[in-house]
Amino acid sequence: MAAARRNTPARRTPKPRAGKDSGWIRSAAQVRALVSPARQEIIDALDAAGPCSVSALAALVGRAPDGLYFHLRRLESCGLIKECGRTQQGRHSWAMYDVAERPVRLDYDALPTDSVAAVIAAAMRLGLRDFKRAMRKGGVTVRGNDRDLWGARIKGWITPANIRRINLLLGELRDLMHNRGPAKGTRAMSVSFILAPADIPDRVANAAVRPAAPSTRRSKE
Repeated sequence: MAAARRNTPARRTPKPRAGKDSGWIRSAAQVRALVSPARQEIIDALDAAGPCSVSALAALVGRAPDGLYFHLRRLESCGLIKECGRTQQGRHSWAMYDVAERPVRLDYDALPTDSVAAVIAAAMRLGLRDFKRAMRKGGVTVRGNDRDLWGARIKGWITPANIRRINLLLGELRDLMHNRGPAKGTRAMSVSFILAPADIPDRVANAAVRPAAPSTRRSKE
């Protein structure tokens, strides 16, 4: 089988941003770090929960503490997380880690297309893993207002006003998910989604809405 030709998209020129210009992922080293689903899990947990010791972080991501040190060093070396102090318990003390900036966001304009897609692909793998685990474990609600398991792909034709409304709803969803860390009465949930234009050739889309030409045949009387 012939090797597929690899396209290297040109870097896009970053657009001016309003407000505090922080938390943007723009470097190749940061992208390489986030291609790992395990490291994305760490970033997500710290971003939502705030500063954590390694043992607390391990509990949040469901991994052994010893398995996190390599990933923490990698994330710290590229500037995505930082050591933000130490916690003391008796004679023992542990480092506390947090994200370097909050919120953590990919800069789509400054990164190659393939790099952005690789990070999003890792995020989708995490979402699918969570979905499968919940299905196997059972005890989920799949109907009604308390539904906590849902997977779907939705496609439609929408207006610019619809796009603005969708972005408001997604922003509200993001804020709801990051409103607090672990606390009494809360439970861990994950949300994964992709919003993207559907690639339909214009000739096909136009043909679907073009009115049919009037018939040139005479009707029989």
